[in-house]
Amino acid sequence: MPLPILDHRDAILAAIGNDRRLILTSPTGSGKSTQVPQYIIDRQPEFGGVLVLQPRRLAARMLATRVAEERDQQPGGEIGFITRFEHAVGAYTRITYVTDGILLRRLQDDPLLEGIGTIIFDEFHERSVNADLGLAMIRHLQEKRTDLRLIVMSATLDTRILIDYLPGSNVLAAEGRQYPVDISYLPGDNKEAPWDKAIRALRQLLATPAQGDILIFMPGAHEIRRTIELCRNLKSAERLVCLPLYSNLPPEQQAAAMQPVDGRKIVVATNIAETSLTIDGVRHVIDSGLARINRYDAARGFNMLQLEPTSKFSADQRAGRAGRQAPGTCIRLWSRHQQDSRPPSTEPEIRRVDLAEPLLQLRTFGFRSLDKLPLLETPTPTAVQIAEQELRQIGAIDRQTGELTQRGRALVRYPAHPRLACLMLEAGRRGVLADAAMIAAILSEAPVYATRKGGFQRVIDFAGKTERDGLASDFFPLLDALEHAHHVRFDRQSCEDAGIYASPARQVWRTRDYFLAIARREGLQSHQSGCAADLLKSLLLAFPEHLAKRRDKGTLLCDLSDGRRAELARESTLRQAELLVAGECREISGPGTESRVLLTLVSEVPREWLDELFPDEWEIREEPVWDIIRKVVDLHVTIRCLGLVLENSRSPEVSEEIAAAMLADLVRKEHLQLRGWDKDVKAWIERVRWLADIMPDHGLITYDETEVDLIVHEICAGERSYAGIRTKPCLPYVKNALTWKAQQFVEEMAPERIMLPSGRRMQIDYVVGQTPRGRARIQDLYGLDETPSIAGGRVKLLIEIQAPNMRAVQITDDLRGFWANLYPELRKQLSKRYPKHEWR
Repeated sequence: MPLPILDHRDAILAAIGNDRRLILTSPTGSGKSTQVPQYIIDRQPEFGGVLVLQPRRLAARMLATRVAEERDQQPGGEIGFITRFEHAVGAYTRITYVTDGILLRRLQDDPLLEGIGTIIFDEFHERSVNADLGLAMIRHLQEKRTDLRLIVMSATLDTRILIDYLPGSNVLAAEGRQYPVDISYLPGDNKEAPWDKAIRALRQLLATPAQGDILIFMPGAHEIRRTIELCRNLKSAERLVCLPLYSNLPPEQQAAAMQPVDGRKIVVATNIAETSLTIDGVRHVIDSGLARINRYDAARGFNMLQLEPTSKFSADQRAGRAGRQAPGTCIRLWSRHQQDSRPPSTEPEIRRVDLAEPLLQLRTFGFRSLDKLPLLETPTPTAVQIAEQELRQIGAIDRQTGELTQRGRALVRYPAHPRLACLMLEAGRRGVLADAAMIAAILSEAPVYATRKGGFQRVIDFAGKTERDGLASDFFPLLDALEHAHHVRFDRQSCEDAGIYASPARQVWRTRDYFLAIARREGLQSHQSGCAADLLKSLLLAFPEHLAKRRDKGTLLCDLSDGRRAELARESTLRQAELLVAGECREISGPGTESRVLLTLVSEVPREWLDELFPDEWEIREEPVWDIIRKVVDLHVTIRCLGLVLENSRSPEVSEEIAAAMLADLVRKEHLQLRGWDKDVKAWIERVRWLADIMPDHGLITYDETEVDLIVHEICAGERSYAGIRTKPCLPYVKNALTWKAQQFVEEMAPERIMLPSGRRMQIDYVVGQTPRGRARIQDLYGLDETPSIAGGRVKLLIEIQAPNMRAVQITDDLRGFWANLYPELRKQLSKRYPKHEWR
C-alpha cells in the first residue's frame, strides 16, 4: 500500500526548493518521517546532508533502520542515527536521525553545521525544550547561512504560531488516510491498577470476533511488564504473542515488536508508539490514559518523568493508531466525563522543566539571556531566575556579571544536568569518577529501589555496611547493591534479593557507562584511587543548596539553607552526623497536614569541609534581640555557610548604643511602658506646645515625633533591660530637650499653677488652640477681683468656678463681672445649701 505522503512529493520539493522554510502537517503514519528526507537527497542532492530531529531515542534509531532497509542498506552508511547511547554514522552518511538534544551539542562543535543543507524538526507538536531551543538556534543560523533549509513537520500543529515565528514560510497540509475508529470507555475504580484495567478491556476485546493486532498504551516499563505478565496468563482460543516496546529495551526486542509474528500480536508500549512509529497490523487500541511527563522535580533539583493523565490531543493520537490501515476500535480506560475534563494538549516543556541546562548551553552560543534569542514560547521569569541561581551556585556563571565562567565551559561539555556535570567534573579531579558517575546515573534515572516504606532498608540489609573510611552515606550500600546487580548480569531474583529492581539497575549502569565515556573524552581519569571523602566532597560541591543541619540527634528534624524545616528519612543510614547533604529533597504532604521536606540519599558532611570548599560563603551576623522572658537586650550571633544557619548564640555583649536603640524602639511601639512618662510629663509637653503656638517667634520645640524619639533614646541610654528604664523619672529628660533659658521662659509665660488669695495654688490646664483653664472653689477666689492672665498678659485664663461640692457653677474669663452680676444671687442659693462655709 503506497504511503499517503507520496501524493504530495512534488509539492514538498517545490516548496523547499523555492523557499528556505516549510511548515508541513500530515497525519501520523502518512510516511513523512521516512520519505521526506529521502525526497530531498534523491531529487535535490545539491542541498547537502539532512538532519532529522526526533523527540525520542527509539524513534531516531528505528526510523533510521527503516529508511536504510528501504534503500537496501544498514544504518551507518547513507542513512545513520545518533542518540544519547548509540550512534551509527559514517563518512558517507547523508541522512542522520538524531534526538533533538543532539542538535544543540553539535552546534557547540560546529556552529555553522558545515555539510548540512536541511534541518527537519519531526513531531514538533511534542514541543520539547530542546526542540524549541533548536528551532530558535536554526532560525538565528539562517541569518548567516542563506543556503540552510528548515522543515518543521507535525501530525497536528497550530501552524499560525509557526507562521508568525518563521516569516516567509511555505505551509503545506498533506492529508493522509484515516479509517474510522470506534471509541468506547471502560471506567473503573480509581484505585485499580492500570494493568488490571487493561486486562479487563483485553478480555472484553478477545471475546468479540474482531480480528487484528492490539496495541496497549501504558505509562512506563514497570506497568508494561505487569501488563505482559497478565496477558501471558490469559486463556484464549488463539495464540497471543505479547511484546513490550519502550525506549530502554535492547534494540533486538524493540525491533521484534515492529515485526509480524505467528499469531495475534499484542504490543504493550509507552507513548513512543503514539506518533513516532507505525506498527503494521494494529486494529485495536487499549489506552490507559496515562503517560510520564517530563517536569522539574524539586526533590532532585532537575527534570524527572512524572505520572500524569494524557491530554485530549494525546488520546486522539493514540486512538488513531487503530485506524491507520483499516477500521478499528479504541477502548479508553476512563470515563467520558474524565475525557471532557482533560487539558486540550500537553503544556510545552519549556514551561514546565528546569532550564539550567539549556540556559548554560545558550551562554556558550553567546546569548546571556533569552531576550537575545527569541523563542516560540517564553518560559516563566521564575523558572529562568531559579535556573540562573542554580548555575551561580555551582560556579557555571559569574555571581556578579552573569558571564559564563571557565568552569561553566567545562560543565557544558557533559550532556547532563549541570549539577551532575559538576559532580563528575569534581570527582574526576579527585580520582573518584567511577562512583560519581554511578551516583549521577542514580539521580538522573528512575529509582532502582522501592521508595515505599522499608524499601531502602532491604538495600542496607543486603550491603551490610553503610560507611567507607569512617564516613556515612546512603549511597554506599546502594553502590554495593548495584555492583552486585552488574555481577549477576541483572538477574531479576538476585537483584530483588539485593533490594533493587533489575531493569532500572541495568539502565543506571548504562547511563553510568555513558557518563564515563564522556568524562574520558574530556580527559578525566576514571580509576578509583580516591577516598570516600573525595566522593562526598564532590557531591557537596554539586548540590550545595541541599546542605542540611540536624536540629538534634534525638529527632529526625533538620534545617535547610532556605529556612525550611526538613525531616531525615527514617531509613537513612545517617544517625550521628550533624551536617549532611541530600541527594534528594522531596516535598511531601498528607491529608490535613502541612507539606514537609523529606531528605533521602543523604551523605555526611564534616564541618571542616565547609571551610575548605566554601571559604567565601561564610557569613557572621550580629544583631540585637529582645528576650521577651528576661526582658533584656541580648546580642544574637548567627553563623551561616551557604545560607544555612550553623550556630545561633546569645550574649550580653551588645553595645550600649545598640541596646538603647532597641529599648527605645520597643517603647515607641508601646511594647514597653515607661512609668515615669506620667501626667506631669504630658502636662509639661502641653504647656510648651501651647506657648509655641501663641508665641512662635521664640522658636520653642513642639515635641514632635522625632524630638520625642530622641528623648526616649536618652532615657534608654546606658541600659539593656526593661528594669533599668521602667521606673526612671522622665520629666527631667523631657524638660532638658529645651535650654535652661527656654525652660525659664515656659515657667514664666505658661506657669503650671498660680497663687490664689486663699494661699492655694490653682493648676492650669493647657491645650493647643484653646484658652488655658483653671479650676477653684468660690472661697479660694475671694479677694481676686480681676481675671489672672498669662503669657505676659496676652491671654486671660478661663476660670471654672466651683461650689463646695467641687461642681462647676460658672465658667468665665471675667471675674469682675461675675462678682458684680452673678455672685449675689448665687451666694443666696449656695449659703442655704452649705451654711458651714464662709460666704462673703
